[in-house]
Parts: sequence; C-alpha cells; structure tokens
Amino acid sequence: MDFHIYSFDELTTQQLYDIMAHRFEVFVLGRGDIYRDFDYFDQKAKHLVATDQNGTIQGYVRLLPSELHYDGYAENSFGRLSVKKSCRRHGLGAELVRRACDYLIENKSCKAVRISAMAYLENFYANLGFVRTSDVFDIQGVAHITMLYQRGVIHE
Repeated sequence: MDFHIYSFDELTTQQLYDIMAHRFEVFVLGRGDIYRDFDYFDQKAKHLVATDQNGTIQGYVRLLPSELHYDGYAENSFGRLSVKKSCRRHGLGAELVRRACDYLIENKSCKAVRISAMAYLENFYANLGFVRTSDVFDIQGVAHITMLYQRGVIHE
C-alpha cells in the first residue's frame, strides 16, 4: 500500500474525482448515509490517500486544521476516514488513523487531535489511544461522540 498526503492544489483532476468517488462508494452506497460531502473544507484540508499497486484508492482520510472543524475544536482533527469494503479488517483504517495523527501533531502547532467519531467506532479509536470526551450526540441521524488523542498520554 502506498500512502501520500496532498494539498487540494496538488491533486490532479483525476485524483480528486477518485477521492470523491471513493467517499461516495463508502459512505453513500456502502452505509446509506446521505450527507453534505461538498462542504468547501476540501480546498483547505490535506488529503491522506492509500492506494494499491495499481493506483486505486483503498483508503482515505481528510486532515483538518483546527479552524476548519465544524464544532470549532481547538485541536486539529480528521474526518471522512474511509476504507473500501474489500480492504477492511486488515489494519488499513488503523494505519490511516496513525498516519493522520502523526501528520496533524508533527506538522501543526497542536499537540492533540480531537474527532467527532461515529459512536459504534469508539472501541476502534480507543485501541489507537483516543479517549471519549463527550456524551453521545446526533449528526444527521447518526450517533457520534467526541474523542481526544494526545501523543504520549496514557489514559486509564
């Protein structure tokens, strides 16, 4: 698997199309979520893309500086974490999260990452060092929680 981080301006038209098609496949077709994907954050975000040997996107995550998050977090964040169905249960999602956190902490001034996670993924993120920091809340009919990752901090 190859991993690359792109700014919006670095993406080719084909890469952008492939990312949007991937997100549509995973979220809309795969989960039945109808949501506003075109939120104008893509232009200022970084895009972490995992591709196979043929250059086909297998996983993706959008890296957001703190000023771009919907909820106004002081910390950097990520979203649109998505893995093709055929690649799930092989560690790609966890690798994308690790790389996202590394990038957001090492390349930005913030030393923590805060996300709005789908509630059913709490254990997935907890196993990667995230700690739940909120009650369950609703985003467009989907239960979510806020979780925080701080490198080097061990939570019990």
